[in-house]
Amino acid sequence: MRAAVRTGLLGLTISFKEDVPYPAQRDPNVAIGPNDVLIKVKSAAINPVDYKLPRVVAGPVAGLDVSGVVERVGSGVTDLRAGDAVFGRATSGSLADYALVGTEEVAIKPEWLPYDQAAALPVAYLTGLQSLRAGNVVAGSSVLVIGASGGCGIAGVQLARAMGASRIVGICSGRNFDFVRGTSGIVGFDGLELIDYTDGDALTRFREENVGGFDCIYDTATGSGKGEDYVSSMFPLLKEKTGQYVQINGPPSTWARHAMGKMKPQRTMILTSGKAKSALDEIVSLLKISNARPHLDVKSFDENGVREGFEQLRGRRTKGKIVFNMD
Repeated sequence: MRAAVRTGLLGLTISFKEDVPYPAQRDPNVAIGPNDVLIKVKSAAINPVDYKLPRVVAGPVAGLDVSGVVERVGSGVTDLRAGDAVFGRATSGSLADYALVGTEEVAIKPEWLPYDQAAALPVAYLTGLQSLRAGNVVAGSSVLVIGASGGCGIAGVQLARAMGASRIVGICSGRNFDFVRGTSGIVGFDGLELIDYTDGDALTRFREENVGGFDCIYDTATGSGKGEDYVSSMFPLLKEKTGQYVQINGPPSTWARHAMGKMKPQRTMILTSGKAKSALDEIVSLLKISNARPHLDVKSFDENGVREGFEQLRGRRTKGKIVFNMD
């Protein structure tokens, strides 16, 4: 079968192969785990973690985000059956013709949601949902999203709006303003403001005028690969005592504090946890209510498409989510 696999000494190179053995679970004579589901992949999306983790940690096949059609289910699976359309997080790598997933890691794909859009949701939108929850976002909240044009940033903007935030400020490059404004579900929302991080004067002015102004700061950019660190400059923008600064990456010192459970007051680091099924259902409901959809950069699933997709992801030159369509 076709698959994007981790190659090289450490398994940090992603290569497209057409002769990868099919998973044994595709053979009806081979037992499948009682809580596992084998799916025929329709679409799969990628995230930075897919090229950052070595083969020994993440396995030979790259990818987590997946959507497809159930081919087989384990003996303990009662809520899914062959032929069901599903989406979620793959346990055996999603960038392949077939993928194995745990039954608690997938949800039924609604008919109105195309396979490629469904594949774009799991990692970015689960991260966004858990981060905004950690930031206590409710109706009327004010939310600052740092890195608003990336996959996690767009998810944060859309979900914050769907959760009832009355003011959302996004920080991104000025050349991406129209893209963020035009993201489905955000058009016509008067509470959306955008700040160009490349405009030093505008950024300084924004910080000076918004001290203590936000209930939640969702930082998707700090520690993302080019030395950005927004924490010290943006933390004063939180409401005193009640505001929450939520980040999904950071320098080694922040990771160490997180691991020891010693994050500083009003600061949280989010690593997506828990079973995905119920959260995926909630995300779909929120997007349907707000009429928002993920923005896709669709690639073909072949050698050129995989190389282009990962080069683009590494270079941080993508807006929204990079998705591969298998058909």
